Amino acid sequence: MSMRYDRERKRIICRWEEPVIVVMNKKEGRINRSRMITVKVNDSGKLNNKDIRRHEKHPMFPHISRFNKMLNNVGCLPEKCEGHKCAACEAEHGVSPHFDVKTQSIIWLCNEHLTSSPKVDA
Repeated sequence: MSMRYDRERKRIICRWEEPVIVVMNKKEGRINRSRMITVKVNDSGKLNNKDIRRHEKHPMFPHISRFNKMLNNVGCLPEKCEGHKCAACEAEHGVSPHFDVKTQSIIWLCNEHLTSSPKVDA
């Protein structure tokens, strides 16, 4: 699972993989299907009510809600994400917050290290 806040779109994006059984030529196989939920974040830092109603019963929604609370506690929302450095390369330009699954905390990554960072389960 990976989760990040997209500052340009003002959305929290949560991605994960689910195993799916596929049948081809009467033989079963298992593949990992990539899934995604996006939830809009208002200017006040709260999740959009329409998206809450749409996704509140989904098993990933509590993680999204907790990540939003963490962003608000850090003072990142609304749009106050300056002064942070990329955890992989120490760059200060274009960094965005990501949820680190292993440490259960927020790390900051630049656009170059969104998926290639060893510190994030992407």
